[in-house]
Amino acid sequence: MDDLNTILKSAESNEDFRDLLEKLRWAEGFKCPRCEGSRCTRIKSRGLLQCCSCRKQVSPTSGTFLHGVRNLRAWVKAILSFRQEEGQSAVAYALLLDRSYATTWFMLHKIRMVLGANLINFINQSEKVWEVPCSLLKSALFKASSEGEGEGEGEGEGEDTPPRQVKTLLNREMMRKACYFIAYLLGVFNGVSRKYSQLYAFEYCLREASIDLEPIDLVACFVRGSPSFRRSIFQFFSPYLLVL
Repeated sequence: MDDLNTILKSAESNEDFRDLLEKLRWAEGFKCPRCEGSRCTRIKSRGLLQCCSCRKQVSPTSGTFLHGVRNLRAWVKAILSFRQEEGQSAVAYALLLDRSYATTWFMLHKIRMVLGANLINFINQSEKVWEVPCSLLKSALFKASSEGEGEGEGEGEGEDTPPRQVKTLLNREMMRKACYFIAYLLGVFNGVSRKYSQLYAFEYCLREASIDLEPIDLVACFVRGSPSFRRSIFQFFSPYLLVL
């Protein structure tokens, strides 16, 4: 793992990051995703590995969250930036990565979705995970508007009032957690959409817990799982109780 962290620190080009992801995905040796064969040949001209048993051709990112990503450098840099204590808006990331705002906005939300799926592996097991009602966060949330036109914006339907059967016990620790999260949302994003508030909560939790998180452990989450598509972002809607 130390060797992979060293490679990650020195990686610069897309080829460097592709080699790193290959070592990370098949750390214990190649395994074909179709037949689970362990022998392969390399197709250097296309950057692919071909299974010797079933002849399936795969790349280090095929069938994973990073499936189809061409600019691996930009994506890995964006992923690693989530380890920093302070966040940045999609506008700031777009300038930093030299990409369009819309492309960057989708990129960041896809990263947040993966972080949410792996959050329990990142946070200290001794830390309490709260379910905070959106009613406590109203000062930092706004209604969703037209699809894809702004940070956190998108079409969707949901209720700002809690279901009748939900009863949440408020206490000082929950209020403190909510206040810190509100300050983060207003300070970094100037408020976010109610629709995507849970995704921002995932990011906030990771930044709070990332002090001891190894960079390579974070990147490893993105060469597992399955591809993520834009429709998964448009269809997402945060629950009334946010995991925070």
